[in-house]
Amino acid sequence: MNKILYISFILLLVSCKNEIKRDKAFLKIHENSSKTLYKTGDNSSWALKDFNDSNWSIKKTIPEGDSIFWARKILKTVKAPDSLQKTGLNIHTFGAYEVFWDGVLIGRNGQPGNEFNNKKTGGTTETFLIPNNLLNAGNHTIALRMSQLYEKESPRGIYISVYNYKELITNKLKDTIYINILAGAFLLATIYYFFLYINDRKQYTMLLFSLSSFLFFLLIILEYIKFYIPIHYSDFILRLKAIGILTLLISFLVPYYFAVQFSFVYRKWFFLAYAIFQIWIYNFYSHSFDYTALYLAQMMWLSSTLIICYAIYKKQKAAIVVLIGLLLSFTVYKISIYDVSLFVSFGIISLCMFYLLSVKLKEQRLAFEHSIAESTRLKYELLKKKIQPHFLMNTLTSLIDWVEEAPDKGVEFIEALADEFDLLNQVENETLIPISQEIKLCKSHLNIMKYRKEIDYVWEDEGVLNDDSQKIPPAVIHTLLENSITHCLPLKNNSIRFKLVVKTNEQQQSYTFITFAKVRNLQKERADGTGFKYIKARLTESYKNRWHFSSESTKDGWKNVITILN
Repeated sequence: MNKILYISFILLLVSCKNEIKRDKAFLKIHENSSKTLYKTGDNSSWALKDFNDSNWSIKKTIPEGDSIFWARKILKTVKAPDSLQKTGLNIHTFGAYEVFWDGVLIGRNGQPGNEFNNKKTGGTTETFLIPNNLLNAGNHTIALRMSQLYEKESPRGIYISVYNYKELITNKLKDTIYINILAGAFLLATIYYFFLYINDRKQYTMLLFSLSSFLFFLLIILEYIKFYIPIHYSDFILRLKAIGILTLLISFLVPYYFAVQFSFVYRKWFFLAYAIFQIWIYNFYSHSFDYTALYLAQMMWLSSTLIICYAIYKKQKAAIVVLIGLLLSFTVYKISIYDVSLFVSFGIISLCMFYLLSVKLKEQRLAFEHSIAESTRLKYELLKKKIQPHFLMNTLTSLIDWVEEAPDKGVEFIEALADEFDLLNQVENETLIPISQEIKLCKSHLNIMKYRKEIDYVWEDEGVLNDDSQKIPPAVIHTLLENSITHCLPLKNNSIRFKLVVKTNEQQQSYTFITFAKVRNLQKERADGTGFKYIKARLTESYKNRWHFSSESTKDGWKNVITILN
């Protein structure tokens, strides 16, 4: 995926070239040709080269329905083209029309004057071949017999260019090839990271990147589809509106992605104000589609740069690299033509997003691997603690005393010890176990400690279900139990009571473990020992950061609370 995106970027840079350099010695626009003249009505003589159009208007007036109106424009050629050269006339305008060059019909786009009774035919941009015998040096008149049944509220002008016919046909298609490579890269990124998100719903940034790539893909397709699929002028405004909406969404999503990745603290209020301002820009320039896209893209770049600068101020990793990418995108935008620079700049910004995502994913992977290694180390530390000489010596000494004084109790002591080691052996390699199995492990440990310390240990639990829906990492409650036995003294009746309260709902699961006893060294702050480190490592391994653990003294003893978010 990395290689595909980088190759696409290189190809796009290669494709960034200026527009076709017109041969000024071949064609020159007449001084008055910038003014297109219009007249409502229909008269075949209006197509003639020498017709007097001095009383025509420069204002385009569109009649009702699909009634006919005419447009005339003058061009001047300095010299006739080579006999083997094919010259084309490119016209971009709204409406159905017939094209006359010096009174000779050279092409037709749609059915002027009969649009209501026919299917929508013809495109917004068309190219026509001009016969060489009509291209002698001097003035030439272009006349269009037109009708405009649709989009009357959008009286777009008539844009004409004359140049080599082959290049007029193929020039934009060449650019489209490179742009579509970029579109394909965005589509692959969309699919790839969407499936990654489906497999791990906690990776929210993958969804943002996938959605951004999909919007980039749609934007490119809609912008360049006009060069290989004829678009009727009645659908042209709809396409421009869709491009505006896509640009609006992208201009919001890209800086929001950076804000999420860099943990921008003012995200809520910043993006509320930013969204309102972007919507205002979209509405204010709603009838000027190029300005809408331009200003939205500029605001996207500016807001992203502000967020990245804040990240640099906070010394966050990869922020400087992303800022360099944004500055490069701005440079490309300033030195290239708009149609290319906009998408190349978007491509560079997308690469910045992709780079940032890869860095963050690497950090998460390393953190997860560290968590697994730490969990494994602490697991064996806990197991070693159970079989270390000090524990075995005290246990065996107590066992000898019980065997000598009360053989029946000694046998029960041995069975309790064997039972705990058997349970530890069953759960040590599991990631999650049912809470009922954890309770069984705790009760087994209390049976051993009852014989060792000759204290009455009482176990209570509440809210435990019979099914396996309530799960927890192994030996977590068991570790809390051990800490309580170590740091607490029995009450006056020589007993210590333990109570586990389990609460489950759609949002979270909570495990409250309460010890009723006298706490040793109550004023002394308890630092994280091996037990607490084991608990936190196990919770991180299974739930990432979706958990909370607290431990504090109470008037009756000690309370530990583990909360796991669903």
